[in-house]
Amino acid sequence: MIKAVIVEDEGVASRKLKAMLEAESLEVVAQLKSNKDLKAFLQKGTQPDLYFLDIHLNDGIVFEALGAIEISAPIIFTTAYDEFAIRAFKQNSVDYLLKPIQKEELQRAIAKFRSIYQQNTSPIDLKVINQLLNPTSDNYRSRIKVKIGDRLRSIKMNEVALFYSESKITFIRVEDGRSYPIDQSLEQISEELDPQQFHRVNRSQIVNIDFVSDVITYSNSRLKILLAGAAKVEIVVSRERVKEFKRWLG
Repeated sequence: MIKAVIVEDEGVASRKLKAMLEAESLEVVAQLKSNKDLKAFLQKGTQPDLYFLDIHLNDGIVFEALGAIEISAPIIFTTAYDEFAIRAFKQNSVDYLLKPIQKEELQRAIAKFRSIYQQNTSPIDLKVINQLLNPTSDNYRSRIKVKIGDRLRSIKMNEVALFYSESKITFIRVEDGRSYPIDQSLEQISEELDPQQFHRVNRSQIVNIDFVSDVITYSNSRLKILLAGAAKVEIVVSRERVKEFKRWLG
């Protein structure tokens, strides 16, 4: 039986993941809540077969703990982090689960571990992962093309207040309050956006931090965002993304 360790600072999320793993015939040998807990566990010298690590913990980014001691077991990241970094994980064969974790995605990640990682337990290159998590601004898109009638217009990213999906079409909402359809899906465009400036707050909306005028506590542990200026619109941060959104705001 595969022995797994969960590192997750949210109790509900940790318990839910444990139940999902046990349903897939994995044994959860430890549930840790912080970098401090992870360091202490690693210093014991025992290694599970697989780690499920949240990137952002209450006492810092998990790489701070991983950089202090070598970890030889494979890692599957559980994260609400931006999709650009997630694409980087995939390119380096480091798997991930995007919160909220879906059963099918979990099953695919475990299948990948069983087919690949059990045969290759070499230490993970954390330096490479950190570089991928912090790419240069040159990698991010600075403008986006929209079609207005029979004309094309190039819009600067700092003029875009919101990306959103509606009826399977992706739109941008610019600072003058107008919306335009774009050719890319929300998932595709999210990979090209600067995560310091843009954040996905739910499955259908990505906001620009420069246009966030107010954040209000909303029902069911959620948050409501108000965008400024002519682009004003009310947006609700989904409950599972609230923690990451607060970190993004700084």
